[in-house]
Amino acid sequence: MAKPSPLLDTRVIYCGDNLEQLKKLPAGSVDLIYIDPPFNSNRNYEVFWGETKEKRAFEDRHESTHAYIEFMRPRCVELARVLKKTGSFYYHCDWHERACPQTVQREERR
Repeated sequence: MAKPSPLLDTRVIYCGDNLEQLKKLPAGSVDLIYIDPPFNSNRNYEVFWGETKEKRAFEDRHESTHAYIEFMRPRCVELARVLKKTGSFYYHCDWHERACPQTVQREERR
């Protein structure tokens, strides 16, 4: 069995806006990050969830690619901050915004 992390409680599921949750984590404390953010597909989505068929919906629309990058920028900055130097980062996206992480990374290095 793996040893508990001295940096954070790994037995907890953190719920809420990822930007707010990321700000609470110590720097260099995460081994693996997988995110599946909105794709900026310019679509509305609806799904009926569970046995009660609860309707859940969200809009995946941003004013422009620039607006989407500005939405993702603070999240990418925080993700980079909490990721260990030996950590891995997986960004689930489609072809619309596949360059977003690289764009943010290049601009933040300046």
